[in-house]
Amino acid sequence: MSMNYSDYTRLLGADPRNRDPEFLRARDSSPQFREAALDADRFESQLERALAVEPPAGLVEALARIPLLEESPSKKGGAWWPAALAASLLLAVGAAGLSWKMQPAWDTVPDYVVDHYRHDGARLLAHANGDAAVEVSDMLAAFGVEAEPELAGIVSVVKSCPTPDGKGVHMVLNTERGLITVIYMPETAVTDGERVTFDDREALLVALPKGSAVIIGSGPQGIAHFQPLVQGAIHPVGDKT
Repeated sequence: MSMNYSDYTRLLGADPRNRDPEFLRARDSSPQFREAALDADRFESQLERALAVEPPAGLVEALARIPLLEESPSKKGGAWWPAALAASLLLAVGAAGLSWKMQPAWDTVPDYVVDHYRHDGARLLAHANGDAAVEVSDMLAAFGVEAEPELAGIVSVVKSCPTPDGKGVHMVLNTERGLITVIYMPETAVTDGERVTFDDREALLVALPKGSAVIIGSGPQGIAHFQPLVQGAIHPVGDKT
């Protein structure tokens, strides 16, 4: 029996470099599975680069010369302190390097929308020929939200994606007006109703009870038509008010 997308992404999150034959078969079974694996590989590579932080020369030696704030009961008992502090600061240096290297490149949410859509918006539209209701439900649940059936039932393709403030969910909706892109941003605040135009696309920022979303389509599709759908359908789990 083939592995479903939910089980696959759980394994991928736990072990992105998994070489199990069943996992590898699942990875190569569809563009959606392969794209998730590529996303995980990119993240792991970025993480490894960020953690490869060289400690400042002489850090441990310098810390060893810092006087103790309190006298240790014995020289042997207090000898660990400079080394432990050095280790803690090395971890802090690594964390700072990770944070700096993983900062988003977007000054504003509209900058993010344009950059992200140009990166993979058209590619996901090209793969929008399936039914991803189960997958989008699982992915949204990870952020403590759910989608009503009127939205989840028309999701044709879905994947995790970066947002200005962490991870989010990139969806393509198969609507009566054609394919519409919706990107859910769980930690990002927006100006509700702000519009962004670029290339031949139009985007509308939508504030939600938890986070926000952006609706992207072509001008003639009238993306404002979908604002009530998105605002009414994505809400914290169990909260339908």
